[in-house]
Amino acid sequence: MTKLEHLYELALNEHIDIHFFDLKEIGLLGLNVSKENMPHMIFLDHSVKKDTTLHLNILAHELGHYFTSFGNSIAETNYIEKVLNNKCENKADRWACEFLVREDELIDALNKNINCIHDLAEYLDVDVKTLLKRLEYLSLQKPTLRISDTRQLVLTNLPNIYFYEDICTYL
Repeated sequence: MTKLEHLYELALNEHIDIHFFDLKEIGLLGLNVSKENMPHMIFLDHSVKKDTTLHLNILAHELGHYFTSFGNSIAETNYIEKVLNNKCENKADRWACEFLVREDELIDALNKNINCIHDLAEYLDVDVKTLLKRLEYLSLQKPTLRISDTRQLVLTNLPNIYFYEDICTYL
């Protein structure tokens, strides 16, 4: 099952209706809508059907809103609302990145010596931007990602990535 299929299955399990609509006129590619006495809905712009990567990213982001936020985060009339909206968008992005690039999948790929960022993104079935964003979120939690007993991915110098390997281990 692809990641996009997993997202649709998750939406189905959560009773979220997904509809395609012309959203570009209002400057959006996706919209998460929750109203009382109505089923939860996600609207996606028709254009995302043509681009699987964009479709995956937009749907993951909108599901991120479903799992991490509530209320209207579109209207921004002052600075405080803009800051709150940015926090809401960041939470949705983080959820999407964590769903699309699980830490165990990343470690598994790195243990297979897939070291090029483009090859790593292709192996994980995401775009490079999503992978780099996921690494950025990981770097906020820890300076390195342990890949094996002697090897770590250094996360402190993003977007540059490099590995630290113990020269010797002591008992």
